[in-house]
Amino acid sequence: MQSKLDYGAMNALVALSNAQLGRTIWHFLREQGIGGGRLVTSARDAVARMEQARFSLFFVDYELPEFGGVDFIKFIRMCNGPVAEAFVVMVIPTPDKQKVVSARDAGAHEILGLPLTAKLLHSRMNHMIGNPKPFIRAPSYIGPCRRREVVKIHHGVERRSSPRPRRSA
Repeated sequence: MQSKLDYGAMNALVALSNAQLGRTIWHFLREQGIGGGRLVTSARDAVARMEQARFSLFFVDYELPEFGGVDFIKFIRMCNGPVAEAFVVMVIPTPDKQKVVSARDAGAHEILGLPLTAKLLHSRMNHMIGNPKPFIRAPSYIGPCRRREVVKIHHGVERRSSPRPRRSA
């Protein structure tokens, strides 16, 4: 069983258009021991708060007013400093394949659909923060590694690089 993680050093920015859901997530984070943070309902307010404080955890609404959640995540990933590598959770009210793929490609660590439960939030946060993925910086992508399973590296003889013997007929 995984031990309880210490969230005291983390600051969270909860940017959700649904203020009631935002307050619910914010209270959950406070119960987990989050050090500090802010709750906002628009992308402009989120950017203004980012100028005032450093955040290491973001909860972002897919339908965030003004520029949308996907563009806001891309903005976070293009920032200078440690905020670019902050944990980002995308909340999608009505998930579908296109929305999930766009959130993943923007650089979200986790994607959560509604309805949310405390058990789901707790398990996903513990997994995300307790087992951080390598961070990738490439020309076409900035964010956590998108692989979902561990890639096994073969340490034996590489047979594909040597010529194959011909079979006789």
